[in-house]
Amino acid sequence: MAGAHPLLLDHAVRDWVFIPLTLAIVLMKLLTQYMHQLFNTPPPSNKELKEVREMQAVARAGRLRGFGRFIPETSFKMRKEYFAGEKGFFTQKPVTRSPQEAMATDPTVMVDMMKKNLTGMVPQLAMGMVVNFFFQGFVIGKVPFPLSPRFKPMLQRGIDLASLDVSYFTSLSYYILLLFGLRGVFSLIFREDVVDETEMMRRQMNPMAAGPMGVDMEAMFKQEKAALAAVDFEWELESAEERAVDMLRRQMKAKKL
Repeated sequence: MAGAHPLLLDHAVRDWVFIPLTLAIVLMKLLTQYMHQLFNTPPPSNKELKEVREMQAVARAGRLRGFGRFIPETSFKMRKEYFAGEKGFFTQKPVTRSPQEAMATDPTVMVDMMKKNLTGMVPQLAMGMVVNFFFQGFVIGKVPFPLSPRFKPMLQRGIDLASLDVSYFTSLSYYILLLFGLRGVFSLIFREDVVDETEMMRRQMNPMAAGPMGVDMEAMFKQEKAALAAVDFEWELESAEERAVDMLRRQMKAKKL
């Protein structure tokens, strides 16, 4: 078995596979990052502020539903009236449009989504073809800790050897690991606006949910308004002193025992 007889990896694999593959992936990630910054068109500042205000209002309403029992009843009712009253915040028409409305009224939305998808999809497809053609079928390293057999399909892509220890990983698996694992490193370099491959895959599978206009705020307003209307106030701290004294008594009894 491979666990009893460890593999001796050739230095040529390190020099002609591991190092070139790492450099190629890093350069591809840099190219994707700069293409994303080049084609990224931020929305106008005033509209963006209104969208942020709406999202924060939804978040505040959720916190009010979850933790409103810790504030006085008058404060709770005042906030509930502000959000879900007859003339409350959630009765207004939101600025953030649904994906269907955005595409129907502004054709540049679809163009921006296509640009963002292409900046991540084209370099990844090209790099995937290069890796499959030049670097497929190489075992390039071993993780320094034991793993269960469930990790074998993830770490040994491109090689089907039942006797190979699961700790060894192949070039294709290394490519996928770096593709989705370098975002933290690039965030230290670029500080902000770093390309997220997981988000790009979500956009490719569901283009209607991509971009800043991918949230139907009108539906969220109706949902939060109905949820707040169904919440009844219950003062959590009404008997806090009695519960604290009772807890101290139980602790003292437990220490005596």
